[in-house]
Amino acid sequence: MRFCWRTSVRVTLGVAAVGAAVGFLSGPIAADEPAAPQASDEVTPVPPARAPSRAGRTFPGLDPSRHRVEDGVALADLADGSTALLSLDPSLQAHLTGIFARHEVPFGAAIALEPATGRVLAYVSHSSEDPSAGDLVLDPSAPAASVFKIVTGAALFEAGVSPDAEVCYHGGLRRLNDGHLEDDPARDRSCASLAGAMGGSINPIFAKLAVRHLDPPTLERYASAFGFGHALPFDVPTRASPMEVPPDRLEFARTAAGFWHMHLSPLHGALIAATIANGGRMPRPTLVDEVIDASGAITYEASPAMHREVIAEPTAAAVTRMMQRTLARGGTGRQWFFDPSGEPFLPGIEVAGKTGTLASNDPYRSYTWFVGFAPVEEPRIAVAALVVNGARWRIKGSFVAREAMRHWLVTRPRQLREAARRAEREAAASAAEPESDATAAR
Repeated sequence: MRFCWRTSVRVTLGVAAVGAAVGFLSGPIAADEPAAPQASDEVTPVPPARAPSRAGRTFPGLDPSRHRVEDGVALADLADGSTALLSLDPSLQAHLTGIFARHEVPFGAAIALEPATGRVLAYVSHSSEDPSAGDLVLDPSAPAASVFKIVTGAALFEAGVSPDAEVCYHGGLRRLNDGHLEDDPARDRSCASLAGAMGGSINPIFAKLAVRHLDPPTLERYASAFGFGHALPFDVPTRASPMEVPPDRLEFARTAAGFWHMHLSPLHGALIAATIANGGRMPRPTLVDEVIDASGAITYEASPAMHREVIAEPTAAAVTRMMQRTLARGGTGRQWFFDPSGEPFLPGIEVAGKTGTLASNDPYRSYTWFVGFAPVEEPRIAVAALVVNGARWRIKGSFVAREAMRHWLVTRPRQLREAARRAEREAAASAAEPESDATAAR
């Protein structure tokens, strides 16, 4: 289809407007609830007479949240009159768009990409409350919440903390105070490992381990390596996910556990998941596969590239095992990936993920995250989903992420197999028709 489109279409439409992210998620952050400088690398467009550029770049006029579909291909118009062929899968895009619309999500965003290549498979920004909210996939003002435990978990592992080492604790599930940082044999009646604390999002365990084995400069170094504080490369300019690692002991512990101080865009969340899936390497995300100018010449072709080495491969493997606990019994994401009888929504597919939940007031907003990837053995999709609910509850980010994975790994392959069988039957029927006509003629 793409070949036919490229050889027959000439671009005549104007420039697509770029939607601006407006920081809709900013505001004072309340307690966690675990159990439940702008960069631009624009370049001058390559003249048609030259070979197509393969280097990463930004594309003036590209609005990632707007596109059209022709012959099964997602397309977007650029400022210079060229047309971008996008990596989006129309079926996955439509599936996620429909979920946000049907549930009238006040604010939400989801992005799915191929971990190994960074190709964006779905890119959905939605607001039923404020249609002019802008591109929420790139908005870095949402609190990172317990998603930041992925960063802390990696730092702790490389500091020598075993994922199986148990820590006992009391309280601290929704708020942390100084008392939660100290051992108290008379009150510490619950115990769990670091891996269990990742799966159950147990704040006091992360807080205790952080003050014992890490310090603010170390945690800041890991956060920076994972992309916090930096405008990440993409096909349009991005804004840095704000970070702050306070020197105060309690605030440092709260930061390590996922309270306050760290913020995250859904694009960044998907890249964190892809980094773990890739054995510690963060890919450069791409939305544009090719660019075709008004004469039909291909002036740009994307090629997979890694953005940076973030953590060692053994560390990524250890964090993956920890993130798998999120879907195990007692994990904060299990109810969204298994039905009440224990049957998985993704049969035979191992998922690694991390939830995050925080709330703010004035106005009240509940932020629910899920970032993860699947299958664990051979990752084919990394997802970040954020749903912001008001006082009236809608859905959670975990539900959106599950549906993205289920569509890509279960529903879509089945649809492709059924389409292939139909095509085979139609081809067989067409081949039989001339023989029948010849027999009738005799």
